[in-house]
Amino acid sequence: NTAVCADAPLLLQDVTIVDASGSWDHQDIFIEQGRISAIGEGLMLETAMPVTTLHRPGSIVRPRPQSTAPSAAIFIRTSTAGSASARRTILMPGVAADLLVYSTGDALELEISEGRILGTPQTCQG
Repeated sequence: NTAVCADAPLLLQDVTIVDASGSWDHQDIFIEQGRISAIGEGLMLETAMPVTTLHRPGSIVRPRPQSTAPSAAIFIRTSTAGSASARRTILMPGVAADLLVYSTGDALELEISEGRILGTPQTCQG
């Protein structure tokens, strides 16, 4: 059922997280209701509900830049140290699931906005 799958939790497996706190290999990211619920190595889920599982070994996950300006806008920053925007670039449970997933060749593979994969229909696995 496509409608159920669109709202299904999302599990990214075996990715490398790169954010303002550093780089973390072999991590799983569990996303529910548009927010990151859990991050860790080898997450085990026990649920009867459908979950979209994406096994992406070697892929790099970064926070997706947030912008309310048109996509053609150019932003120039001299410093982000100590600013509120700098703190938002750390992925942790509770934050909005706005992510960019890059393949091992540095090509953008997936864009996730509020926990949903942009541009592709989601398929669910129980």
